[in-house]
Amino acid sequence: MTYIILDLEWNQPISYQSRTYREVGDKLIFEMIQIGAVRLDADLNPADSISIPIAPTHYLRIHPRIRRMTGLDSETLAGAPAFREALEQFVAWCGEDYTLLTWGCDDVSVLYQNISFFNCEDIQLPPLCDIQKLFSVEHKLKDRCGLKAAMEMMDISPDENMAFHNALNDAWYTALVFRTLPDPDAVLNYPQQPRQLIHARRAAREKTPGESFPTVREALASETALQPACPRCGRVLTLDGEYIRQSADKYITVAKCRNHGRILIRLRFRIDDDGNKVMIRSTAPATRDNVAYVHTKQLQAQQRLERYIAEHGTPPDPDEELLNAEVSSMPFD
Repeated sequence: MTYIILDLEWNQPISYQSRTYREVGDKLIFEMIQIGAVRLDADLNPADSISIPIAPTHYLRIHPRIRRMTGLDSETLAGAPAFREALEQFVAWCGEDYTLLTWGCDDVSVLYQNISFFNCEDIQLPPLCDIQKLFSVEHKLKDRCGLKAAMEMMDISPDENMAFHNALNDAWYTALVFRTLPDPDAVLNYPQQPRQLIHARRAAREKTPGESFPTVREALASETALQPACPRCGRVLTLDGEYIRQSADKYITVAKCRNHGRILIRLRFRIDDDGNKVMIRSTAPATRDNVAYVHTKQLQAQQRLERYIAEHGTPPDPDEELLNAEVSSMPFD
């Protein structure tokens, strides 16, 4: 059996008010624009590779963030095969008796949403197994690890001629990480099932519109962050403590409503085309587990900050962390 490492890139609607999105957004949130894959030999060395661009047929304009990250634009994809032809090319290249491996759980969901939307269920694929999950288990990581971070852990240096967020390059880097695992065949224990991607308007419930700030620190000090409203009664809430950083683009805390108890507050950040930091705040009733988790993490965060300052002399720069983050914005149901 041959291992083939698969990576995908996809486009998204520029506007959720667009006619195209209103017509197909319930069934196609992300439209694939590149398949990249690396075939491994018996010694887990990269033996062959393929990169297949895919011409979008619905979200024709490439989102500026996607264009900036991937280097793919409408001109680059002009003349590329449509999804079905690209998938058929990929399956023909794979041959027989192979297993597909990916880094993380996003690709499988996008892939199967595209397969369903473009009526390609007749093209059979083997299960996609998750290298990221195996890596986290082997290294006893509490959270999933981004590809860049995994490479740093294993002292794998990126090639200056191979940028991240290109499907072929990311598949190649994933192959290098996969080789470092003490029992690579254990990846077969982590087959993935595609998760349902939900309509963005449903995903946006109990969220504020994005608000732009020059820096993350200014956003965290803003009225939007410090004076959230109860989602039930609209009363201004009192924060239990400072926001804690879950990842470069996510912050969380708990607040108290006099009428409705504890409320969980989440902040999510992205960078717009002008370099501003766009913050989206969401609120929801908090469970006991939410409250306990946040209070524990607040204590741990303070200890980590003190250690960081002792080592580096200054606090970490949240803007730099956000810029270098591997951000996943998958609207799973």
